[in-house]
Amino acid sequence: MQTADMVVLALLVLLVVVLFVLAGKNSKLAKENRVLKEILEVKDATIANLEAQRVSVKDVIDNFASTDDVMARIHEGKSREEVSKELGIPLSKIELIIKFDKIKKEQLAK
Repeated sequence: MQTADMVVLALLVLLVVVLFVLAGKNSKLAKENRVLKEILEVKDATIANLEAQRVSVKDVIDNFASTDDVMARIHEGKSREEVSKELGIPLSKIELIIKFDKIKKEQLAK
């Protein structure tokens, strides 16, 4: 019986060692998982920012493309609402184009 007790004790010690090794690896994997989740959050935020910037750049390019038409009509004495209807551009963009034009003229004056 003494050898059987020794075998059971050895198996128990082996089981405890295996449990400690697995617990250590589990803790390391949990840390790596948290780091990967943080990386994914940063990636998603970066993609969202890039998409927002792309839309903003597209709007600015569209505004620059129509700046001459808008400003020509404004200088002809047409109202912002008339220009908006004629060109099919929202009134908010018309006002933004006028603001950009004003800023551009101020920069050129300096």
